[in-house]
Amino acid sequence: MNGVTTLAERLSDLRAIKKMGIRELGRAVGVTGMHISNLEKGKSAPSAELVLKLAEALDADADELLSLADQVSPEVAAVIQKNHQTIPNFLRSAKDLTPEQWAKLQKQVEKMNKDNQ
Repeated sequence: MNGVTTLAERLSDLRAIKKMGIRELGRAVGVTGMHISNLEKGKSAPSAELVLKLAEALDADADELLSLADQVSPEVAAVIQKNHQTIPNFLRSAKDLTPEQWAKLQKQVEKMNKDNQ
């Protein structure tokens, strides 16, 4: 990310890389150029849905942009709502896992998903 730490900076950087104008990006995601400008200045915060549209239009990592926006993907929110007691308990018990343990857990979940198909 070249030291970029805010959503505003990252959006501006990605748009420059794509050589896309503010109005062009706005049209691509269904908002005004002024709204894009305000996002890039940090004057407004996008919804999770808008972040997903921005990621697609800018060929960017949606999870990175969602994280920078302090948003949760609607898909992830649906999983949390569906498992409203289990997920918080799981996260509390897993909060101290090492990066290696998280990677191992991810592989196990992927294996379980394959077994279910």
